[in-house]
Amino acid sequence: MSDRERFEASPDARTRAPTRHGPTAEQYESGLSRYVAAVGGSRPREAHDTLYWKIENNLVSDVMTRDVECVHEDTSFKDVVAILEKHRVSALPVVDAENRVVGIVSESDLLAKVVAGAEARDETRRKSQAETARDLMHSPAVTVQPQVSIVHAARTAALAHVRRLPVVDVHGALVGIVTRSDLLRVFLRDDEALRRHLREMFAAQWCIDTSTVEIAVHDGVVTLSGPVERRTLVEPLVTAVRSTAGVVAVHDNLTYRHDDRYIPSPGRLY
Repeated sequence: MSDRERFEASPDARTRAPTRHGPTAEQYESGLSRYVAAVGGSRPREAHDTLYWKIENNLVSDVMTRDVECVHEDTSFKDVVAILEKHRVSALPVVDAENRVVGIVSESDLLAKVVAGAEARDETRRKSQAETARDLMHSPAVTVQPQVSIVHAARTAALAHVRRLPVVDVHGALVGIVTRSDLLRVFLRDDEALRRHLREMFAAQWCIDTSTVEIAVHDGVVTLSGPVERRTLVEPLVTAVRSTAGVVAVHDNLTYRHDDRYIPSPGRLY
């Protein structure tokens, strides 16, 4: 071994060798935050964003309330009443020790204390004697995950006949709540912004001359008038408008210049 090699292998040389440093804790947290936001974090969709206008792409995470009041299984009857009154809500998710949703308790469940009588159903009599949220709650709760569309959530709420849905992660832990009014918020979009989007969509996606097709929007109701080039454009065009977020209904007054569904029979061959 040469003198150089012996020196480089010595403890003294190793302690004096430059050290490579990784990112600081602050740099790591900042980078991680940017990564999560890029690949999976929810962000408000803007009016110029195509995803903003396609109703299936509007997600529960876009409209849900994240700061959720909830109670635990052993929360007392009086405390449940107090929390409902304090926060002026009509129902509360019930969670276990791991914050997983195990049920939901509503004002109607609490009213069993008042209306229970000799002719009350077994369920009502049971709730009239309840002391904790565990005895009061409806279980299992009907829930949704934040990445599903508001269309799916609305369908779930309608089929289950519920007014609100606790929002849970893949482990069943509570991350938010979404109500019927939250799901309907998409229909409050501005008429003029909706009209501008439809004009841009007609030109960019359908190559339609928007100077000849009139698009009127009033209270979310879209009226289409004027000629398009081909008859087969009309139906898919109306369908695309109907599936746009914020559209309440579509009045189709479109005409066409060419009936491309008509195929003339071949002439006689000689």
